[in-house]
Amino acid sequence: MNNPLISVIIPAYNAEEFIAETLDSVLIQNYRPIEVIIINDGSTDRTAEIIKDYQLIKNSKFYNSDEINLVYIFQENAGQSKARNAGIRAAKGKYIAFLDADDLWTPIKLERQMKYLESNSEISLVFGDMMIFDKEGILVDSAFKKYGYPECDKNGRVLNAFENLLDQNFISVGTVLLKKNCLEVSGYFDESIRYAEDYDLWLRITLKFGIGCIPEIFRLKRMHDFNLSNNKVNFYYSRIYILNKLNAHYSNILKSKGIALNKYVSETMKELSYFFYLKKQYKNAIKMMFRYLLSILTINTNFKIKNEAI
Repeated sequence: MNNPLISVIIPAYNAEEFIAETLDSVLIQNYRPIEVIIINDGSTDRTAEIIKDYQLIKNSKFYNSDEINLVYIFQENAGQSKARNAGIRAAKGKYIAFLDADDLWTPIKLERQMKYLESNSEISLVFGDMMIFDKEGILVDSAFKKYGYPECDKNGRVLNAFENLLDQNFISVGTVLLKKNCLEVSGYFDESIRYAEDYDLWLRITLKFGIGCIPEIFRLKRMHDFNLSNNKVNFYYSRIYILNKLNAHYSNILKSKGIALNKYVSETMKELSYFFYLKKQYKNAIKMMFRYLLSILTINTNFKIKNEAI
């Protein structure tokens, strides 16, 4: 089934090993998107060649140009945030879905989520569960079962979504389907962030919009040596930067909700200090502990820290 509603956005950097399998998982969806937008983020391998083969209907028995428009965009290497934003700007669909160039979707993904969003007009973003695998096989058969997921009402609406996200990022970017118009209000991906940029976006969206959860496997996340999400230190630094940014830009909304982000900033510094200690990086541990102590001693002040993620 094809409907002019969904644009799929796939950033790709040196993805020649996996991009064909990834594209096939989109093209076999029960609910077919109107377009698949692949942003080549300055790849130096055969990524561009493989994508162009698909455009010429050479590489996949699933692709029919009369049903799905395959859009190719090239940019100099600038990271996933800028690549996804380029895809958003080019997107013609009412709904947008994101997929990394090394991951896969289950065939029911778009169909289930479209039915949900069309039946729940107050929801602007819906996400689901994921399975994690590597070349040896399945590592985690359900991220929700292993890491937990937030409390929802009987319709799947996440309760206190923003507050729950402050404790844990339970939204996997590859499981998301959202309304494009909510991005026009909340903003696109922050291009200054190279780690946890999706977490930043979910926080901004949940400040103003309702989100829903379907506890089914939609994403197959491939683990390998190049996964950006493996760098825990950079996630901590990005989280501190994101929370301080939210404090600066959304102070009135946060105040009306009775939410004080300073305590979350302080707790993240404490966790990062302990992480450095466990890794025997004692100078970094002492430095971050000093920042933590200074932050909790600072009364009614936004404690600032630059984004040190690398």
